[in-house]
Amino acid sequence: MQYFFVDESGDAGLTDKGSAYYVVAMVQLPNREHLTELAELRRKLHLPSTFEFHFYKTNLRQKDEFFQAIQPFAFRVRAAALIKSRLPVKFQSLSSAELATTLLVNLTLRASPLDIANDVLVLDDAPDYFIQSLRIHFTQAYKQMQRERAFKKIVSSRSKYDDGLQLADMIAGAVRQFVWENDSSYFQTFSSKVADLWQVDK
Repeated sequence: MQYFFVDESGDAGLTDKGSAYYVVAMVQLPNREHLTELAELRRKLHLPSTFEFHFYKTNLRQKDEFFQAIQPFAFRVRAAALIKSRLPVKFQSLSSAELATTLLVNLTLRASPLDIANDVLVLDDAPDYFIQSLRIHFTQAYKQMQRERAFKKIVSSRSKYDDGLQLADMIAGAVRQFVWENDSSYFQTFSSKVADLWQVDK
């Protein structure tokens, strides 16, 4: 059993008030234990043991050290990236929750059943209605594709207490920087671990 931690960069809303992009990143880890590499990094940077790594709140040194620190350990990344000005027509009428759900389901089902099956999906502070909607969309997709379920459990957690979600947040930010700003400085540090980068508008 594997754990897939999900976080976003930007927002899934399609109004003018939202961000111009939306990225959802899914990071695969073998368990939900605290990552010793991040604990050591917090000590190295003289940060509290409870410090939360968040792409847009960390400074440049913290980002540089973070992406160096994660290189040795094993994880895999799947991400969907969307530039809203190039949104495919089939997505244009979706609400923010529907778009987030649709991208996450499709991102998952792009993977082979050998890669994701009966695993656990961990979302960052997701409300109950979103989890219920996601379960329904997954069930419908499994039946349509005649495929075994990818996730036997979908749960919500808080990134403050979950290193896997902090890793997903940092990865989502780096993917956004790569796709939106054409800056691969952080993305290249884990690009060999990227199993799928789905640029939705292409």
